[in-house]
Amino acid sequence: MQRANSIDEVVFEENDTQIFNIPDTKTKLSTLQNYFFPRLEILLRHTLDIVAQVYKVNPYERMTFVYCPSHRDKAKENQDFGIVHIGVAAKRGKKPLEIIKRNGQPFFFHPTYLTFKVLPNGTIHAELLPFRQGVDDAYVEKISAIIRKHSNRLLPLLSLAHISHRTYNRSSEFLPLYQAISPAEIGSDGIRLVSPKYYFPVNSDRGFYELTVAFTLLYALAESFICIGEGQEPKLRTRLRQFRRWYVRIGNDEKNVEEKQESLEFLELSELNSYSFVRAGKWWAVLARDKWKCLSCGRSAREDGVSLEVDHIIPRSKGGSDEMTNLQTLCKKCNIGKSNKDSTRL
Repeated sequence: MQRANSIDEVVFEENDTQIFNIPDTKTKLSTLQNYFFPRLEILLRHTLDIVAQVYKVNPYERMTFVYCPSHRDKAKENQDFGIVHIGVAAKRGKKPLEIIKRNGQPFFFHPTYLTFKVLPNGTIHAELLPFRQGVDDAYVEKISAIIRKHSNRLLPLLSLAHISHRTYNRSSEFLPLYQAISPAEIGSDGIRLVSPKYYFPVNSDRGFYELTVAFTLLYALAESFICIGEGQEPKLRTRLRQFRRWYVRIGNDEKNVEEKQESLEFLELSELNSYSFVRAGKWWAVLARDKWKCLSCGRSAREDGVSLEVDHIIPRSKGGSDEMTNLQTLCKKCNIGKSNKDSTRL
């Protein structure tokens, strides 16, 4: 395979995942490193350049690269985790952090990791692990508190970047993020914030834009969690404002800028402290009932390529329920136009 020198030359092909099938563990891990790491590192450095531009920071001063698999040729044991990732974590300090492990020992390495992850099924996504190792309840509650404090700004941006949270306790996925991040919900298994998974082939024309947007937004959270671990005041409010300003201005298309601004304003109309998404099963049922077409303009996802959404006829902010009778299918543009000012049943 020819080595890429810039982000425009990086491509993840469908047949790349065949490496995961190599039977010999040592050979597989070495091949995964040589095959994926150079391209993932170009993607990561490209994204960190964007992070520096958006937040006016030098991410390399605070962060260090993390890799998996961290296989070495002379290692006695080679552990196969079944994934490939490259990302950033905070550099180790000389003093212990204000985070305690579950066994009572202090942390010197930050447990927060932000990575691009490749899976054997031929997908790549951005992922934030706030707690890569088991942490004390006090730290979990501090993270939950800052998420709750900034929910009105944070949740619309997570929605725009299609970032969701995952826990091993599946019921937590339907809780607001600040409630899912709690000692009772995450236990010792932690929580992940993940972008959509993009199937190979993925390149600068397909997937990289969405991945870099998600990673850049998650960087704001990762930085805040690191600040809390070091006993410093996080700058999440400022970071979210910087991200929003950058997101709206991406590109030079004035229409595109207007649509992004409208999307943000529409999302922020909801009372986001009690915000919860329509459950996946019901969301699917509504779209199927409405024949996968926008009930306002008649366009469909399959024939017209529009993005379909489930709209509350009577908005949540005005007492509307999640019952099927109060839900209808609209495309993104019609849903933004309707916002929460109209209760028309289409």
